[in-house]
Amino acid sequence: MILTFLLVILLSIPITNSFDVSVIFKHLQVVASSEYIFAVYEGAIRYIVCLERKTCSCGRFQHDEIPCAHAMAVLKKKNIKDVHPYCSDYYKHDALTNTYALPIEPMPDKSDWIAPESVLEEVVLPPRYKKMPGRPRKKRKKNPYEKITTNTNCCGQCGQEGHNRRTCTFFPKDS
Repeated sequence: MILTFLLVILLSIPITNSFDVSVIFKHLQVVASSEYIFAVYEGAIRYIVCLERKTCSCGRFQHDEIPCAHAMAVLKKKNIKDVHPYCSDYYKHDALTNTYALPIEPMPDKSDWIAPESVLEEVVLPPRYKKMPGRPRKKRKKNPYEKITTNTNCCGQCGQEGHNRRTCTFFPKDS
């Protein structure tokens, strides 16, 4: 939802030549298959983008009806500055102003609500959830372009890697 709101704001700001988006898309490689179909490589993963049908194999372009990162990389490669034709009308300024043109009535206090008896009699239980045994999996998966860090021991006395202060042979111990 926040991404959608930010995109609405970005669509209302004119894009100038001083805004450099190459930093954002430097890890995406775009290969043209035809005039409207492109293959976008993100590390070892290939996404197919069709600008004519406004689709991407990641599914975000169709679902959100705004260009995903892969589609934006294709638009940048084709030097298309105006992304408005590739966005749904729901994200455009006119739709946003029409949505809030009518006043929104505030809700009365909960005690003043009039609800049908059938709704009041219905008991809603929380969904059944069984906690799986073991440690939960990591939710975040690193992208292929992110560096994998490895921790190595570093000596506090000499500063070299591979050993610690207790096993340091560079400085002899005073006994």
